Amino acid sequence: MKGPILFLGIGGSGMSSLAHMALDLNLPVLGYDRKNSETTDFLQERGAKIQNEITEIPLEGIEMVVYSSAINDKHKQVFDEIKKKNILLKHRSEFMHLLVSNQKSISVAGSHGKTSTTTMVSQILTERGTDPTIMIGGDTSLLEKRGGKIGTGKYAVYESDESDGTFLKHRADLRLLTNIDNDHLDYYKTRERLEDAFFQYMGFGTPGATILFASDPGIREVLIHKTKEIVIDPNFILYLCLDRKEAKTDWFEGLKLNLGNQLVCVLYEIIEDQLEFEFPGFERVSLKLPYPGVHYLTNGLVAVVSAFVVGISPSDSANILSRYIGVKRRQETLGVWKKITIMDDYGHHPTEIEMVIRSLKNKLNAQGNLVVLFQPHRYTRTQLLLEDLANSLKAADLLFILPIYSAGESPIPGITHESFRPFLDPNKTEVLHGEIHLDLLSIQSKLKEGDLLLCLGAGNVRDWGLYLLGTV
Repeated sequence: MKGPILFLGIGGSGMSSLAHMALDLNLPVLGYDRKNSETTDFLQERGAKIQNEITEIPLEGIEMVVYSSAINDKHKQVFDEIKKKNILLKHRSEFMHLLVSNQKSISVAGSHGKTSTTTMVSQILTERGTDPTIMIGGDTSLLEKRGGKIGTGKYAVYESDESDGTFLKHRADLRLLTNIDNDHLDYYKTRERLEDAFFQYMGFGTPGATILFASDPGIREVLIHKTKEIVIDPNFILYLCLDRKEAKTDWFEGLKLNLGNQLVCVLYEIIEDQLEFEFPGFERVSLKLPYPGVHYLTNGLVAVVSAFVVGISPSDSANILSRYIGVKRRQETLGVWKKITIMDDYGHHPTEIEMVIRSLKNKLNAQGNLVVLFQPHRYTRTQLLLEDLANSLKAADLLFILPIYSAGESPIPGITHESFRPFLDPNKTEVLHGEIHLDLLSIQSKLKEGDLLLCLGAGNVRDWGLYLLGTV
């Protein structure tokens, strides 16, 4: 490749990561995104040329166009023009494979925890001096705002996106799976099709290795239902992370019979705020992270197992993760306002919401309330998961709900943030206008010293917290 490379939707988390990787290779980068952001500003600082109007992008001389599934029928005219000029057109998943084709690849998938787990694996490999190629769908200090970078080492670590099925195009040597949950049913339509896709990702019939967090109910359900369909490649190894209490269950015994010596089981148990685990033939190791929450510990275990597969000892990996640097928008502290801590979290699915609320309530001083400012993400997700979303929010001491963040979707009649009202306690819930000044007046009137205000959602809800702190 010599470029220029044109990225459509360059401001998105995945696309911007790939653009940074292209810049690392000194390829000329052009981009389109309908709005400017910190992400596009930083890309331009590094040399990318970005347009906000897709029709203004000159196509002459472009070697390749990279697109994501977020680029839709609205851009048909541009796609037709690209094809007419015989410009190479690549989905972002295909382009990523071009970038990592000379390295051993480690793919991280799951309904939740992909970004955190990818960051953990990347931090371990980086601190061990392996200089991996990395693509993370989030902002972490490990990469200094970039999300992606080209390394000179043997390994490439990347997130695999299940939202549009493209994770099945990833041909990884090592596949990690954190969990399976009801998300992206607008694409899969049924739970059965969702499970089929994740089962295919597990890759039993291909060479390489897969690491499953098998104590996740979704993964366990797939393993139980699909046991008879498992056809094992002779060069395949399955690493299973399993709660010690489940080691004698019938489904696990059946899996052991099926896989024989192609199965390695890593047993663990949670003891207070740490996770203790052991590999067969190794001493027990304790894993403790600087972030609260069982989900961080179990993601960390999956990361430690992946590092073991590539030759890093479990104790070394656990020691590195005791300094886990985290990801922006995952339990991120934005600041303190009048002795009230303001945090931001990307959680937008019921399971994620429930986990973050539970972990923060456990962390809170008994005198303070957990006040949640929630912004629903996408009309389709709100329609499909409305009652589950409402139930996941009930543990908040006070709840404020913003209008739905569309993420480019068209409104669905009858689906708004007002739709949450019937499912929530009116005495501790307030539905807001979406006008930042008025909203903050309502929120401030309910806050007191010692409270924690959590800005929760995948849209721009953090702006309300930043505005309160006076930083926007």
